[in-house]
Amino acid sequence: MYQPIHFKNTTTQLALAVLIMLCANTCFAQVSYSTFNYPGAVGDSTFLTGVRGAGGGDVYITGTYEQQGSTDTQGLFYQGLLSGGGQWTILNFPGADITSTALYGPDGLPLDNVRLVGSYKQTETGQQDHGLLYEGPPDGTGSWQTIDFPSVGQTVLNTIAHSTMGGLVVGNFDTNLATGRAFVYDIDNNSWVELVKPGAVSITAYGIWYDGGTQYTIAGGYSNANLSGIDHGYLVNWDSATQTPSEWTSYDFNNSRIGVAISHFNGITGDHRGGFYLTGDWVGIAPPDAGAFFAHVFRVPGRAFSLAQWTQIAYPSAQVTSGNTVFENNVLGVYIMTGSSVVNGYVATVRRR
Repeated sequence: MYQPIHFKNTTTQLALAVLIMLCANTCFAQVSYSTFNYPGAVGDSTFLTGVRGAGGGDVYITGTYEQQGSTDTQGLFYQGLLSGGGQWTILNFPGADITSTALYGPDGLPLDNVRLVGSYKQTETGQQDHGLLYEGPPDGTGSWQTIDFPSVGQTVLNTIAHSTMGGLVVGNFDTNLATGRAFVYDIDNNSWVELVKPGAVSITAYGIWYDGGTQYTIAGGYSNANLSGIDHGYLVNWDSATQTPSEWTSYDFNNSRIGVAISHFNGITGDHRGGFYLTGDWVGIAPPDAGAFFAHVFRVPGRAFSLAQWTQIAYPSAQVTSGNTVFENNVLGVYIMTGSSVVNGYVATVRRR
């Protein structure tokens, strides 16, 4: 396990900051890949969406499962080793009229309980997404509740909770007047705050990491021009006491060394040294250039974030690879092979040298 690094003076801190910025994007890595699917029928699809450590080398993983020929999804939960062999469980939001469930962002609770977030659809509201929160045993016998963003003088059409940690939930909502709005939800206080980035017209909040005390780091993407799209990834500090963001920092895949139209952070985890490992997706200016990535960002003086070191993630021989969540140096996501419509989960382990 990495130990925290303590710097003795400002000169050392500044030298480190310069070194980080100069060496960003110069690190080399080897990546090993393995398929990680729910053991259902051949032809069914597995979508991996979230991961957290569960202690003792185990992890919690969330996702969705879609049977061949169906467009409705079921919630997936896994507990065990990243190498496989753990316990898979289908977990769906309770109710006779529920047509689809998607689970995201697992977090461990005391007494071996878990907290899960996500969304569900029901017959009454058709394709509208409702946010969900689950707390209890991994078998789904705990408490399920709906968490929809409250009315803001507009009709709220969709709420999707993407990630949870330290008592907060982040996600997105749409209204009849605007799409691509983000929120921070405080579970204990049952309070909602819209996450607003100055100048952005569309924003997502896909990942949250608890730094300690009242401090959190949120990751996602935003656009200054596209009302329903995403152009750049971002990191931002969040103070739960004041309910305010600070140190907004934008990111583009490969630090804009190649033509990139879209960059987005889908998952975040701590690196045990005050920095962060991240994953997400990028799309080039000249498609079909696109793919997933693993990124490493450091803290620098003043609580700002450094430039990122990037490693491209591409499942061998796959037509499409997406990076959805990250645990330490492991990226989890999905891939689709050429000529197939089946979505497969995977684990990619990044070995730095």
